[in-house]
Amino acid sequence: MPRWFSWLPFAIILTLVFAAALFARHRMIEPSDIGHLCDSGQGPWWCGLRLAIIMSFSRDWLGGFVLCAGIAATVLRWRWLAACAAAAGIAGLVLYHFVFSATGLLLGLLVLVRPGRRATFPR
Repeated sequence: MPRWFSWLPFAIILTLVFAAALFARHRMIEPSDIGHLCDSGQGPWWCGLRLAIIMSFSRDWLGGFVLCAGIAATVLRWRWLAACAAAAGIAGLVLYHFVFSATGLLLGLLVLVRPGRRATFPR
């Protein structure tokens, strides 16, 4: 089996996260008619989801999560946490969290591409 084949599921997940973040940004957040519909209080069920996404980037919750996950993955060498940091970092870059998301994404990707075991701490 080729070596790149082991990265295929992760690449598919990153692509789906990227597509979902682009959809949320360009179809749920930026159009002004959607904003007017949801601000009236009589909007559809997904207006609550739209509000949660807007609150996440206005208060930088997603960027903080990505940065914390990237730092924790770097220190602990947990590949699953690094994958979460990378996926959330992709979404954060699309959803206006540039600085923290880019840093957390890079930290997560560095853990993913580095071969080796978990970090061991000296006694």
